Amino acid sequence: MSRRSGLFVGTGLAALLTIGGCGGSGTETEVQGPAKVTDVSSAPGTQVPAGEPSSTTPGKAVTPNGSIDPKGVVDVVKNEVKGGEASKGPSRIDHLYDFPDLKLVKDEPLEVEAPMGFPGLTSFIPATNNLTKGKVELGKQLYFDPRISKNGTVSCATCHDPAKGWTDNMPTSVGIMGQVGSRNAPTVLNTVYGRTMFWDGRAPSLEAQCQGPPQNKIEMGDQSYEEIVDRLRAIPGYKEQFQKVFGTNVTLDGIAKAIASFERVTAISGNSAYDKYVFNTEDENHNKALTESQKRGMVLFGLKLNEDDDFKTDVVLKKANCTACHSGFNFTDERFHNLGVGWVEEQGKFKDPGRWGVSATGAKDPSELGAFKTPTCRDINRTGPYMHDGSEPTLEAVVEYYDKGGLKNPQLDKDMKPLNLTAQEKTDLVEFLKALTGAPVEVALPTLPPGPDGKTVDPKAALEVPKKETAQFDHQFLVR
Repeated sequence: MSRRSGLFVGTGLAALLTIGGCGGSGTETEVQGPAKVTDVSSAPGTQVPAGEPSSTTPGKAVTPNGSIDPKGVVDVVKNEVKGGEASKGPSRIDHLYDFPDLKLVKDEPLEVEAPMGFPGLTSFIPATNNLTKGKVELGKQLYFDPRISKNGTVSCATCHDPAKGWTDNMPTSVGIMGQVGSRNAPTVLNTVYGRTMFWDGRAPSLEAQCQGPPQNKIEMGDQSYEEIVDRLRAIPGYKEQFQKVFGTNVTLDGIAKAIASFERVTAISGNSAYDKYVFNTEDENHNKALTESQKRGMVLFGLKLNEDDDFKTDVVLKKANCTACHSGFNFTDERFHNLGVGWVEEQGKFKDPGRWGVSATGAKDPSELGAFKTPTCRDINRTGPYMHDGSEPTLEAVVEYYDKGGLKNPQLDKDMKPLNLTAQEKTDLVEFLKALTGAPVEVALPTLPPGPDGKTVDPKAALEVPKKETAQFDHQFLVR
């Protein structure tokens, strides 16, 4: 452990007292992501810097005409910020953070090589959470351990299963006692490169993100952080591991850092057919990594073919205009756009306010209403259904939605226009998206430490959809 970790908590301990469910309201500043993610230079498929401003222009101002339901917005924000803490009271500081005894630490640094064509991971690892072997191993156990949930049935992997593209392949997620949420589970893949987390970007880091679901009332239950920590402290194996990894007892700080570390080095998608085509130039057959259909789709998407590729096509470059948002090596600009998804024309409002709902009072911009974060296109054929509400079941359906220009509304992104794609062009575009599928990430289920009674749990059981049980909850939102 470095001294910087101690300095961070010394200056940010008060902030820990107010961090709420699912990463809070998006205003925490304890761990900030990189200011900018730039492209790999000269790569045909990465011509637009991923952190550059998008071409989105602000929408028109919206007067209070019923298009926004203030109560609905407040409910979403309130319950996500406070979660279980609201009803159980604030957790004690020593359950949130414990100053380390470095003499207890028995761990070693871990170095991970980035996929071909990707920037190195070093600059994307927070200085407050250096990578170690023990931390990643501990994070893997916690990620798959359903005992973090109130009734021991839901784990992080329930909604973000590695075998399902690190999602649950459901339109909207199902949480504890079978409660159904209102948003689709975004993939964990390549979130090491992310600047914000959740569809509305309210969490500034993976560490902040993973603090939310455990106390979200319909994700993992109405519980405080203190209850979760006490439950894990009763497990001898976890107490021992936390001492070796952090030099502390079990704490929320350690839980967040361990899970985030596991996600950063494990959930990485790369070495796809597209990457082999663009970056594996030492292979004389690299131009054959993509089919002719995928190459046409690549041009439609907005990317140029390799200069040494003899294949010629008359399709219009960037006709599908995908790179307006899906740019850079990770195919996302890390920004927020209104595609019209969730707009109810008859009511003149959105079902979900999106980014606008978590923006700070005094800084709200009408153009953010109905805007959601651009997801990565990596492994996209494994992560359906699509859109923040899971409303598009297939890639073909997604392409059709974009082809018609989305749903018109006052804040619609200016780049959302009818594309007039032919049937063949739609097929080619889908085929190119499939070429972004990386090498499979095989994650073996961990053996979880026994509880105080000597019995352990099977992490596989939590990979099933939670069964619906009789329960009463204060709110209906599960927002990601």
